[in-house]
Amino acid sequence: MKADLIPPQEIPGESPHYILAVTEMGDTREVLASADIYASNGMKLLAKGARVDSLQYARLTRHRLSAPLDNMLTTDRPVDGNFLALEVDRIIAQDAIYRRIVTRAGDPRMLKHSLVSLTLPPPVQLRLTVMSEQRKEIYQHCLRVAIIAFAVAQRLRLPEEDYGTILLAALCHDMGEMHTDPDILDLTHSITTEERRFVHVHPITGYVLLHEMPDFPAAAAQAILQHHERMDGSGYPHALSGNNIGTLGKLLGVADVTEAAIKRLALPRVEMLFRINRARFAPAMLDALRDLLHVTASDEHGLPSEEDTAAQLNHLGELLQAWFSLRAMLVGQKAPAPGDKAPLGFLFERMAQIRSVVLQAGMDPDNMSSMLAMTQDAPELRVELHAMLDEMDWLLRDLANEIDRRSPELTGLSQGALKDLQLQLRHPETAAAH
Repeated sequence: MKADLIPPQEIPGESPHYILAVTEMGDTREVLASADIYASNGMKLLAKGARVDSLQYARLTRHRLSAPLDNMLTTDRPVDGNFLALEVDRIIAQDAIYRRIVTRAGDPRMLKHSLVSLTLPPPVQLRLTVMSEQRKEIYQHCLRVAIIAFAVAQRLRLPEEDYGTILLAALCHDMGEMHTDPDILDLTHSITTEERRFVHVHPITGYVLLHEMPDFPAAAAQAILQHHERMDGSGYPHALSGNNIGTLGKLLGVADVTEAAIKRLALPRVEMLFRINRARFAPAMLDALRDLLHVTASDEHGLPSEEDTAAQLNHLGELLQAWFSLRAMLVGQKAPAPGDKAPLGFLFERMAQIRSVVLQAGMDPDNMSSMLAMTQDAPELRVELHAMLDEMDWLLRDLANEIDRRSPELTGLSQGALKDLQLQLRHPETAAAH
């Protein structure tokens, strides 16, 4: 689907969650109306020069606004290129992994120079300022994604004239999440299927916010729309694949996943994640990233327990057996051909990929526990096996989420069986009880 053909029902209005963040920021720093603010029916809500704080929240959310709020507000000390350069310097000074990435990318000064010279449209400055003050998790994530994306671009020797566009796309890629209820994004929150749909729309929200903004590069907006698309078609919002995803969209997707992986995994597991999911990302970018991470034996932390590894092997074996039975029930004994566009074609393709990874790792799908016996006297092999199983768990959960995303096109197709499969993909103990 072309970015300029987004269905009207997917285009968001101004979000009360974002308005709340803006008005609460106005309680602690100056936020002013830079123009008269009108409702879509012509009613004036605030006059130019009025202070905007939490007292105005109800007034601004009671009516649909005539124009984006970002275009009608200013704040003191907005985030600019110099501020961003200082923030990135702080991350690099405090985090050895990011210091390694920047150093191995080439000239470490290039990142800072590119940030300082970055042209930020005023509405982007305002939104980055709100993000830095009110949604710090998103802000820090975007800064780190910008570091990774820039480093990969350097390593691939992408044109220097694209560096500013890459940085803008990375810094703004999750702006759509500022329109999502922050309680949904809380890592301690157990997200529901319905809530997940609000999360999945954030690339569209970000694109709509930015693509018509004066001085915002069209290529950056396109990359924001595509940063959750995957080479094998398993991503969202439009399930694009291969060369239908732009270069910057592919770059942003790799950087986004890498930042999240570095946050939760030891570096060998980050590398394993991309080895298992190689079909989902651009190979040249993965190779550049692997070189930047430069994983060594000293990056591994401890030996995983035999019990944990055995539990993961059992889960994977039980899942493959459950899929064998479900597969027969869904289509008799005939699976869809690769690339089949039937509603369940994606599921057969993903499960075939999972089985292929298991076989390539030397595991017997009918006797998964035999792999554990092979690691008894080889601790380094158990570390690698555990890392692979960790990332297989991530891949299985992601497939469960993809079933959620595609649920509208699966209406009437063995919903009970698919729900059981999702439980198995996410929580094997719950699936067994169910």
